[in-house]
Amino acid sequence: MSTIDLKLRPATAAAASITVPLGASRSWLDWTRLALGTASRVVLYSLLGLMVYAAAPAALGWSPTTVMTGSMEPRIHPGDVVVAKPVAAADVHRGQVLLFDDPDQAGHLRLHRYHDNGQAGQIVTKGDANPSVDSTPIDRSAVIGVGFLRVPYVGTPFVWAAGHQYGHLLVTGGLLILVVLLSRNDRYLLRDDRDERPASPRVTAPAGRRVQRRRERRLRRLRTAGGAIGLAAIGGGLALTLVVSGGAHAAFAAPTANPTSSFGAGNYDCLQDTYNSQTSYGFPYNETSGTTTADGSSFARVGTLSGGATFAAGSCATNQSPYLQLDGTGQVTTAVNLTGQAAFTIETWFRTTSAAGGTLAAFTAAQTGTNTTADRALYLTTAGKIALGVRPTSSTTKATSTPVSYNDGAWHHVVATLSGTSTIIYVDGVAVVTDTTNKTVQTAAGYWRVGYAPLSGLPSAPTNGFFVGSVDGTTIYNNSAQTASAVQARYAAGR
Repeated sequence: MSTIDLKLRPATAAAASITVPLGASRSWLDWTRLALGTASRVVLYSLLGLMVYAAAPAALGWSPTTVMTGSMEPRIHPGDVVVAKPVAAADVHRGQVLLFDDPDQAGHLRLHRYHDNGQAGQIVTKGDANPSVDSTPIDRSAVIGVGFLRVPYVGTPFVWAAGHQYGHLLVTGGLLILVVLLSRNDRYLLRDDRDERPASPRVTAPAGRRVQRRRERRLRRLRTAGGAIGLAAIGGGLALTLVVSGGAHAAFAAPTANPTSSFGAGNYDCLQDTYNSQTSYGFPYNETSGTTTADGSSFARVGTLSGGATFAAGSCATNQSPYLQLDGTGQVTTAVNLTGQAAFTIETWFRTTSAAGGTLAAFTAAQTGTNTTADRALYLTTAGKIALGVRPTSSTTKATSTPVSYNDGAWHHVVATLSGTSTIIYVDGVAVVTDTTNKTVQTAAGYWRVGYAPLSGLPSAPTNGFFVGSVDGTTIYNNSAQTASAVQARYAAGR
């Protein structure tokens, strides 16, 4: 016979449970926060990696440097950090990007490309974005290293700070703080995941729950401290990068236009040239029409255009000076008879693609005409080389010419000097040839011309003495040989 114990109650039915995959109940806002947090961490880690990449080579003795200007664009931009690797002097060659002591600013660095060889083993440098080479060549001992690594834009805050662009720094700093905050914006999701997990029997008691809460508070404090440390690491790493890299002024060698000033006692034309007291003629060719050109020297003489000599317009806004255009039949003559001295200098800018050669400027016995010969002549040969030809006596001639051609369609600044010791020809501020055997010239009376002179008998002179091309800033020093520093200053002043 079966019995029933009435004291027993039916067993409590087991609660039904459904296993929900972790995160299945998340809202779209949770997923957005998770995506933003992940993306922010990627940005922070990438930034830290770039800073380490830029600063770490300094431990190897390499030289990170922040590019401050845009003269090496488009390959290298302001704010880029370029790491220069030390190399032996024999391994430095044309085409390399060099970091070197700036010859024009003591205590500064310059980052430019090795463009050409100068005199006595010097290096002629040039910025990729510059129209002409740097005015001052450098010694090989000034080279610190060759560009090896480029880390883009890491040094941009340094450029902003140097340019007093503090607004850019504040905005960037605010964005950086925002990225750090976003990187921690999804931390509660991880905390929710832990809360959804089954509680351990060991923490069901009140004491165990208190221990668990204390542990979670410690973890939250550690995460907060970690975020602050991360922000400090980014700021410190950026500061370290900038301090280690310093700044290289990849400077523009050629000057830019200076607009007319409205301050002070007067206004100054941006195209106005300046001349020293040794100037005999100074023709800037700033006219837009007419048949005469003003002499900017203290003598205020006038040059007269004839034949196919015309003025070409320019603009201050585009830093393009007006100039003289010669079509192969024209010239500029002067009316004052001068006595040619034992030392003289001829200076001019020119541009041509012609293979016919021709006279840039010369000193002749007659003011006009073709029935006389040039005694002092700066001319281009048919090979495009620049030559200074003279007549030491009535029956002898002598010429000094450059080793390379310059009829390449670019503007070039040429200065030829003759003194009692030598003839020197400077091109674009650099002495390209020195001839100690060419140092004598006749003392005779005559007239200076531009664009034409009879060159018969001078070595390598073209048959036709007319020049085809553009000329600007023609300056004659009838009785002095200008110094190298004066020539470099004139070139640096530009057209």
